[in-house]
Amino acid sequence: MTNPRLSAFVVVAALGVLLTMAGSAQQADPGVQLRAAIEKEEVAGDLEGAMALYRQIIAANGKNRVVTARAILRLAGCYEKLGQGEARRLYEQLVAEYSDQTQEVAAARARLVVLAKSVEPQRPTFRRITIPGNVSSGAQLSADGTRLAMASGGDVWVVNLRGQVAPEIAGAPVRLTQGAGAAATGVTWSRDGRWIAFSENRIPSRDIFVLPASGGTPRKVSRDASILGAAPWWLGLSSDGSRLAYSTRVEDRVVVQIVSVNTGETLIRLANPDAIEPRFSPDDTYVAYTRVGKWTGDLFGEVRVVRLADNSDVAVTRTPAVVRSSAWSPDGSMLALLAHPDRQNLNVQELWIAAIPQAGTTASEPARIGLPSFAQSLAGWTADNRIGLLSSSPSHNAIYTVSLSGGKATQVTPEGDTYNPQWSPDGTRIYFRWGQGDIAYVPAGGGSISVVPKTGETVRVALPNGGNHISPDGTRIVWAGVRAKTAGVHLWTMPVSGGEPQKLPMKPDLNSFQPRWSPDGKWIAFDSERDVAGDRKLDENIFIVSAEGGEPRQLTNHTDCFCELLAWSPRGDSIAYACSDQVIRIVPAAGGEPRTVLKADGLRTPSNSLAWAADGTRLIYSAKGRLWTVPAAGGEPTAISTDLDGNIMQFALSPDGKRIAFNAPSGGDLELWLMEDFLRLVKAGPAQKVKK
Repeated sequence: MTNPRLSAFVVVAALGVLLTMAGSAQQADPGVQLRAAIEKEEVAGDLEGAMALYRQIIAANGKNRVVTARAILRLAGCYEKLGQGEARRLYEQLVAEYSDQTQEVAAARARLVVLAKSVEPQRPTFRRITIPGNVSSGAQLSADGTRLAMASGGDVWVVNLRGQVAPEIAGAPVRLTQGAGAAATGVTWSRDGRWIAFSENRIPSRDIFVLPASGGTPRKVSRDASILGAAPWWLGLSSDGSRLAYSTRVEDRVVVQIVSVNTGETLIRLANPDAIEPRFSPDDTYVAYTRVGKWTGDLFGEVRVVRLADNSDVAVTRTPAVVRSSAWSPDGSMLALLAHPDRQNLNVQELWIAAIPQAGTTASEPARIGLPSFAQSLAGWTADNRIGLLSSSPSHNAIYTVSLSGGKATQVTPEGDTYNPQWSPDGTRIYFRWGQGDIAYVPAGGGSISVVPKTGETVRVALPNGGNHISPDGTRIVWAGVRAKTAGVHLWTMPVSGGEPQKLPMKPDLNSFQPRWSPDGKWIAFDSERDVAGDRKLDENIFIVSAEGGEPRQLTNHTDCFCELLAWSPRGDSIAYACSDQVIRIVPAAGGEPRTVLKADGLRTPSNSLAWAADGTRLIYSAKGRLWTVPAAGGEPTAISTDLDGNIMQFALSPDGKRIAFNAPSGGDLELWLMEDFLRLVKAGPAQKVKK
């Protein structure tokens, strides 16, 4: 009788001979290779041999996504059988990079759930520090952990975290500047605690200043004249405050410049473009930064470190994820990062702690810590080993409707991630951006949410200015969307019933935002960051293009100004728009000089909205968290009162002109949390995932 196991060995051996005979001149069929590897794993029980074959398949068949995904899944299973932590990384790679292979991704997700449950729960300590008022984004801890610097109301403040009341209650904030125009994201400390640098958020200067942390006169840092108009973001100071790193836009890329604080001389420009969030290491020999894709939907990509002595540059972690916001450990041996392991669900977030790769070595697996709430950024890693997290308080977001004359509002959606409300032309539905970039709707009177199904490759509605809009005949949706591996933000259309999004063809192909159909459905107006020659500029202007696509026509010519809100007049002969200078203007749709309607105090683009009244005599806009109306000919604005004043953001007027649908958030204020007692978890080994 034939021994089946012996026969299996014969099959495996025969396949191995065939593969060898094929040689490099003619690669074996990847499906045959995969079957041979599975035979070696399951029948022969040779895990090491099977793993070697799986690795060969993955290396040689990157274009064959079906076979490669299956090989990754099988290889991860082998690692899991051996009890090795590499299994988790491979499952996550499969989820992040092979979303089109649904069966394999589903299996990988299931195994990740099992692996997560198998880890013994361990907890660091999270402690919230109560600070008077709101904590601003970009706030940073001093290296000794005793103070927090932040920009609020355009000025730099320092808060002593050791107040007189209790350890969790900070002391009184101290204002260091008066009318400085400081930007929220541009505040940083020197490690010796003596200096604070901040960037200015005023057009057109956008200067950078350094001042003593104890108070004094800010000193402007000179910058390269060729990039003076470009806004500096995410500053980093060297330990003694003598060198400054900042990210800024140069042509169509974002780069990191390192300059002398005293002379303004450019010392280094990091070789990698699209680099943000620079951070000097404690000994100033390295700079960590976040590298982003060129105008893609992913705002963040990977964290890297560059050695300043020779410009050598390495990734901090090899695990696929969206990572950002780094903080150095006090001894400079590790970096803390915020990470999103699943690119398809950015609500999933962890804090990773990764060892800095030594010369000649590659990145290793990070230790991973679950967070009790979503963190916007890291505020630093202090000398006594506490990591500061800027996390939002529990927030709620919903769509409401109210009469144009004001009054009590009606909530029409459950609480969730709802933005950009828009009415259907017949007034029976309200559409909005939902969740992670879907388009959804509810009945105008309220009800459960229905998502408009999108087929084909995923195209997400961009935030914050995706601007979904329904065509006048009610058949199609247009929005500004992003798609993986497609550079830029473009206009996409799709039937209101769902289907495969179609990119609106334009030449030149502009970055496009806030699309709006004309009343006759023949044109789409939008704003773009590029002029008609396709050059990246520091302004946004209003364009129109045929609803079928073609060559866009530029209507406005503002410089150093972002024009991001727009609305067609009811007759379609003009377009009202608002810019970052808070001025509302009207321009003829056929072209011509715009005229000013008013300076709308507190109007923020693109967080607010603009619309025409149905009779074309008035404009409606949102600003300072309220609704306002003003004559289209100009004049004094009048507030539209609701019971949610102070929270109103984007809105849309119903087709009959009688009701307003608006988006109103609550909660979501930033808070400072300190994570403590975590080093023992990091030392437990990178293969372990620490529970929340």
